[in-house]
Amino acid sequence: MSRQIYTPVTKVMLSSLVMIVMSLTLFACQLTADTFRPPTQAELAAFYKEQDITPLTNIQFEDAVVFLYQTSTSFGYYALSVREPDGEMVTSQLAAPNSDEPILVMGQSSGSHPFVAIIIQDPKLLAETATIEVAVDAASPLTASTDSQASVILVSPAFATGWRTVTLYNAQGDVLYTQGG
Repeated sequence: MSRQIYTPVTKVMLSSLVMIVMSLTLFACQLTADTFRPPTQAELAAFYKEQDITPLTNIQFEDAVVFLYQTSTSFGYYALSVREPDGEMVTSQLAAPNSDEPILVMGQSSGSHPFVAIIIQDPKLLAETATIEVAVDAASPLTASTDSQASVILVSPAFATGWRTVTLYNAQGDVLYTQGG
């Protein structure tokens, strides 16, 4: 009789033990959510070499790096993130052919980090420009000092439906050049 009681109790304990082990195994093997981080300097250097490009300027966010580049035939930007835990480089890119315009303008008006990127191609404008201003919808304009650099990336604090007029100013605040509506 004790054997009959012992067997069902053993089966219950064994099945409970199996359930506990399976639960622990599933918990231990549970996939973790992907997180993103900006690439390290070494990862950026490897990417630049692989793509055979030289960045003009970049800006780092908590989860990505955006950099502007120009080649002999095109200009554009890359947004780079590293997906963890697997270390995969995630890229988005926009490129356009170079033009003979005094300035080149591109960017993204949506996403987590709306921005506009500007390259000053005209040597005279580059030498004289101290500040760049970009009109954004009804919001306050975005402004940046050029610090004698040919390119800048201006980040919008919020979603923008588009970029309006780009204006270049000299150190005295005089308008040197305006492009756009």
